[in-house]
Amino acid sequence: MTPAAAVYAGLVLARVGSFVAVLPPFAGRTPRTVRAGLALALAAFYVADVAPGWEPALAGRAADIHPLRYGVALVREALIGAAMGFAFGLFLLPARVAGEFVTVQIGLNVSPQVGVTGADSAGPLTNAFEAAGALVFLTADVHHVLLAALHASFAALPLGGTAVPQAGPMVTGLAAATEMGLVLAAPLALCLFLLAVTLAVMARAAPQLNIYSVGFTLQVVVVLVAGLFLLPEFVATLHALAGRTGENLPRVLGG
Repeated sequence: MTPAAAVYAGLVLARVGSFVAVLPPFAGRTPRTVRAGLALALAAFYVADVAPGWEPALAGRAADIHPLRYGVALVREALIGAAMGFAFGLFLLPARVAGEFVTVQIGLNVSPQVGVTGADSAGPLTNAFEAAGALVFLTADVHHVLLAALHASFAALPLGGTAVPQAGPMVTGLAAATEMGLVLAAPLALCLFLLAVTLAVMARAAPQLNIYSVGFTLQVVVVLVAGLFLLPEFVATLHALAGRTGENLPRVLGG
């Protein structure tokens, strides 16, 4: 391998590797060997078959590039890949926000478990919401969109250039994803509020029933039943978020 080819392969691997490392399905409990293998496979595909273009100024002197400049170029490529991974990671954030909100309302946060899409602990309802979000991620073909976005990033931000991703669209996307999570949790929170009011009235009217002894069980049942009724809305919201992610990504890569 010539020095220029080694420089080129390193830039491609930096962008693809950071993209795979930050993407939620692979950033959590996935073994490092699996992540490294996927990054190497994608990088080999681009180097051997697609061969994305790179900045002529860098390509002309790639054989004797200064180590400091090459290090800066590697950092830039890593930032681009991480920005794209973060943008697609927002797809699963509403499910986690909604699950955590409902989990805290019920009181199931006292028994955290390992999260489905990450190493952070989460409640059982959060895991269920995230698992449903991951299934929607696949059924909505978002994995095809992220591969297309990775491919398009080499044209929008060529290897070795000077432009970097914009932070504004990512901050806006983070706020929108959090808002969607609260919107998803709002109907369940309303059901829990009405249940709490009903239990309080019944306990006041007939204290001998000891209604609060079954309050926790009723809360879980209400959340499960309401969640089944709201499942179509949950899927529709995630589909809308997938479309919004695809619309915001060109602005993130706009430099």
